Amino acid sequence: MLKSVLMAAAAVALMGVGACSQGPNEESGEAADSAQEQATTGTTDMSQGPQEEAGEAADAATQGQPAGDTTQPTTPPATTP
Repeated sequence: MLKSVLMAAAAVALMGVGACSQGPNEESGEAADSAQEQATTGTTDMSQGPQEEAGEAADAATQGQPAGDTTQPTTPPATTP
């Protein structure tokens, strides 16, 4: 019984860690919020700011691709024998 409870707790903890990963847009938004807070108040508030929220929305819309990354995978040119 105890082993089952411990396994369930470990599974929930691992799922929580996976859900906390940030995409590149959210990370840059967090950095912008922190820099703005540091410049205006001299402190850094660890709560989610407006730029981080916008970055999170951009990550969701682009499936984690960095904003402005318009590169498309290219296929190599066909070679003729």
